[in-house]
Amino acid sequence: MKINSSNTTTSLNTSFSKVKEQQEESMKRLVTGLKINSAKDDAAGLQIANRLGSQSSGIQVAMRNASDAYSLASVAEGALSGINDAAMRINELSLRAANASVSAADRDAIQQEILQLQDQVGDIQSNTTFAGQSIFTQSSNSQFQVGPNANTTIGLSFSSLDEQVDALNAIDVTTVAGAQAAITSTQEINESIGSMRGNIGAFQNRIESTISNLANTYEQTEAAKSRIEDTDFAKASADNVQASILGQVNTAIQSQANVSQGMALNLLN
Repeated sequence: MKINSSNTTTSLNTSFSKVKEQQEESMKRLVTGLKINSAKDDAAGLQIANRLGSQSSGIQVAMRNASDAYSLASVAEGALSGINDAAMRINELSLRAANASVSAADRDAIQQEILQLQDQVGDIQSNTTFAGQSIFTQSSNSQFQVGPNANTTIGLSFSSLDEQVDALNAIDVTTVAGAQAAITSTQEINESIGSMRGNIGAFQNRIESTISNLANTYEQTEAAKSRIEDTDFAKASADNVQASILGQVNTAIQSQANVSQGMALNLLN
């Protein structure tokens, strides 16, 4: 008579090994928070999750780039606003100097204030920088990378302001003719600066829209990545409990089988 069946023992050992493997797998998912911990878990899912992760990283960089672009535009717009204010003040002073009731001494005093304003505008042109780069000392056409893919750019052009600064520096209201010329000149400068500010404002609006779109894309990309690779904790916990119970059952069955085998041998003896 055959007391211990090798098939039964093998079956129990195989079952125990599978249960142990399931328990280890469910525990790993609970610990790491990922249901894909290696390619063998889900090869296709891992590839898609990696692609989504790369896209998310690119979007984050693009958002920082777009924010930097907005900040640069804000610095430039603030500087142009200062020039606008100075040109408007010079226009007011020119209108006063053009009046016949103003004496030569008064025009000289007005010119002294204008000289201060001219220096102020020159300082704005020379000293307006962003991240160590001068904005208005030379013309430029900047392209800002605002997307995770190649050539996803938005451009913004700046002039050197040399023409506007030279026109302001040429203003001399010590004569009525000079004051009349200054009125026309400051009006033209204000129109030019206002146009630049308008272009910057349109650029800022576009950047704001881009940042909003990138933020939404990032959120949806991360959500998709999470659905693929993140652990469903409720399911993983249930799997872990089930594997633990099955492991205990297998242990009990194996122990019972060993006891039964011993009792049978004792009876035969």
